[in-house]
Amino acid sequence: MALSDPKMIEAIAFFEDMLQTMPKDRTALEFLAVAYEQTKQSEKRRDILVRLVDVLLMENDFKNAKALAEHLKAFPDHMPAQLAIERVATLSEMDSEIEAAKAEEAQAQDAFDSLLKIPIELPTDVHSLSHASASAEMDLVWYWHDHDFIPKELCMDVMNSLTERPVTEIPLLISALAILDEGHPEYTDKLLEMMYHASSVPPIPIEFFEPTPAAISTLPPTFCHVRGILPFTLMGNELLVALLNPINKELRKEVLDRSGKPCHFFLTHPKSWQMMFDKAFVKA
Repeated sequence: MALSDPKMIEAIAFFEDMLQTMPKDRTALEFLAVAYEQTKQSEKRRDILVRLVDVLLMENDFKNAKALAEHLKAFPDHMPAQLAIERVATLSEMDSEIEAAKAEEAQAQDAFDSLLKIPIELPTDVHSLSHASASAEMDLVWYWHDHDFIPKELCMDVMNSLTERPVTEIPLLISALAILDEGHPEYTDKLLEMMYHASSVPPIPIEFFEPTPAAISTLPPTFCHVRGILPFTLMGNELLVALLNPINKELRKEVLDRSGKPCHFFLTHPKSWQMMFDKAFVKA
């Protein structure tokens, strides 16, 4: 992607400004790491990776810190990058020793638990996915209603639209947020902000990204279409996922189970989601 792309320039500026006030914000650092890679800004990406390594180490996320350290090995003459690699190696070794002791202690219990585990089949047909989505979206509307996110009469309008939606063999997006935006777009931005504060799932301008085939292939298209999910890029082995219902923790767990990857979730505008879904899945 060219640096002259105005959308990418705007997105980079947005997250660079965010780092001025929140220098350890992981979301901003992760976005810029991807953005600098896409725009071929190698030195800026290197410096962001060094900062991101320190944030990951503070969060004890040694797995991802080690993955970033591998990228930093491409800069053998850059002292901050080499020091970051050494910090990762030292702290990861200490963590490995602690984890080994914990693993040994828990080994017998894990072996017993594995005997009790029954594989859960995740539905793939449109009817099952539609039923699950409708139920979750109704719960979301009641959450809005109980927490006074939007006027109660609008909640009832959205609820009626969900209950009247026909079930077909063709996958259709079932999203309370999309229904609200279609009828009352003046409430969408306020609702996005309130859901962010309620869920800690950060909003992201997903239209600044180019969905990658590797990310798209991690989840079934029908599941993504009906549930309002969009895997849009991979950062190492970590999947970045946009969604329309951040309140539903079970949905996020299902994404983790289906993809089999560590995931970072982001809230996005329904119009942006639809545009990017069409670009990622329909055209593909």
